Amino acid sequence: MTDFVAAHGNVFLAHRMRRASDRIVDQVGGMLASMGLDVPPRGASMLLLLDDCGSIGVVEIARRLRLSHPLIVRMAHRFEDLGLVTVAHDPEDARRRRLITTDKARREATAIRAFNERLASMFDLLFAEIDCQLPAVLDRLDAALDSAPIAARLAALPASEGDDQ
Repeated sequence: MTDFVAAHGNVFLAHRMRRASDRIVDQVGGMLASMGLDVPPRGASMLLLLDDCGSIGVVEIARRLRLSHPLIVRMAHRFEDLGLVTVAHDPEDARRRRLITTDKARREATAIRAFNERLASMFDLLFAEIDCQLPAVLDRLDAALDSAPIAARLAALPASEGDDQ
């Protein structure tokens, strides 16, 4: 059966990238679970950042990971439910919540770091297999979209037949 999305070429690039990302997350998540880790696979980078900092606010996490504040708030609640963090309010600003790592989080971060070493080696081999250094390509894609967003790029195209002038 033909892949409907792939058959439409590059216009559904984000869909295909999300699909590949979900596949990686699902496969890595299964491995983390088999290792007895509770950290959600989409939260591993947040766990390592928390472990590096010991205590950090959700706004700072969102900024440093370049993810949305609402996403980080949801993940913070999940981490709290899993016993990976405790939450403290900043004495200088009651609206600001700081996440503080637990012993469990520090143990899981240690395991994630060891796992990531093997995962990085596996990805190096995978990228060689597909003859594409995907992280470098994604860096260039991000930079290009930062310098000229899609709307600007579309506006720069010559008008096509049937476009209103």
